[in-house]
Amino acid sequence: MHSIVSGVEFIFRGGLMMVPLLISAWVALAVIIERGFIFLRVYKTSPTLVKWIFKQIIDENLSKAKAECQKLKTPVASVLLCGIEHFDNSLEEMELSMKNQAEAWVPLLEKRIEIIDTVITAAPLMGLLGTITGMMASFQVLSEKGVNEPNAITGGVAEALIATATGLVIALFCLVAYNYLTTQVKNYIYEVESVASRLVEVRLATQRKRKTS
Repeated sequence: MHSIVSGVEFIFRGGLMMVPLLISAWVALAVIIERGFIFLRVYKTSPTLVKWIFKQIIDENLSKAKAECQKLKTPVASVLLCGIEHFDNSLEEMELSMKNQAEAWVPLLEKRIEIIDTVITAAPLMGLLGTITGMMASFQVLSEKGVNEPNAITGGVAEALIATATGLVIALFCLVAYNYLTTQVKNYIYEVESVASRLVEVRLATQRKRKTS
């Protein structure tokens, strides 16, 4: 318990700017956890299930493939569903439908990630502002009491260093998370494009098979 109290005291020695720094850190952490859960759990489509859906399409069991895609609320399943619904229409209409559906998912994939980007930029600036206010406090004590109050002077320096370090740590942590999440977005976009291209190939192969039979 004493160590917790000491840690809290140490944090708030960083001065007033520690409050917005900690708030921004908690907000960023909440976004990181939420986006990570969304990407790894909610929007994930099993590769085995995708293979099964394509097998049904190849076997021309479109109703089974469509029913399975309707159960899922993921980018891959949604794009496949649009392609299946327009499977017997013109190729251009099918591709346009899948393209529009894929584009509709981009804002959902990128949702709230800009908050992390903002914290990456803002946290070091808030830390720098804390540095400035801490140094100003030190100079004010120095001008009023000279060098007779060394503890008061070093207190302002400590405030400056703690705020700066906190801002940098938050920014570095958020930078790693931001790069990870943006990579996940790119992976989802690539996955959607990949299944859409594959569905077009299956459609063309099916047309050739129908013509020859």
